[in-house]
Amino acid sequence: MASYSYRLPRKYRKYARKGRLTDKQALGAVVVIVAVAAASSGHKAVAGAVHHTGASLTSIVVPGNSDLNNPDGWAHALLAALDDPQTSCNFNAVTEWEAREGGGFGNQAAYNPLNTNPGPGAGWPGYSAIGAWAFPDAATGLRYTVMVLNNGDYGAILAALRAGNNAQAVCDAIENSPWAASHYDYTLTANC
Repeated sequence: MASYSYRLPRKYRKYARKGRLTDKQALGAVVVIVAVAAASSGHKAVAGAVHHTGASLTSIVVPGNSDLNNPDGWAHALLAALDDPQTSCNFNAVTEWEAREGGGFGNQAAYNPLNTNPGPGAGWPGYSAIGAWAFPDAATGLRYTVMVLNNGDYGAILAALRAGNNAQAVCDAIENSPWAASHYDYTLTANC
């Protein structure tokens, strides 16, 4: 008796499995799964960890002589690290944002005035505090905040800061971003 293997009819062959996934295909599938999980979780930093497209940590320069131990100094350092104009509009918007977030100065969210959070397994230095992340030092907190702002989710905030001429436009961009799930009840305000 002759042996032969069954062959699918031609019209069904395009659906037949051709073999195992390549490493590249498997990596692509993992990236898609992680991205979908991040998008559905609602956590801003998870998305940042998945599709970071902005500045790398090593390229973020903390301005010399920055006083990162108070809201005013941290706001000036953030604007300088983002290479945004040091206008009263930007300064007032950032300090109001810091006040509404309430982190960074004398509380559990050490060195994290804007209360940015990593996604699970992001490998950030520091530790999880109640509702925010605590960094080991102010320069690290600033660098990670800049990295998150540059991850692709906060383009409107960056554009408003880059313009530097409308504090309320910065506040509106923050409210309409995924930064805070509450969107600050759309009551974040600042003037120039």
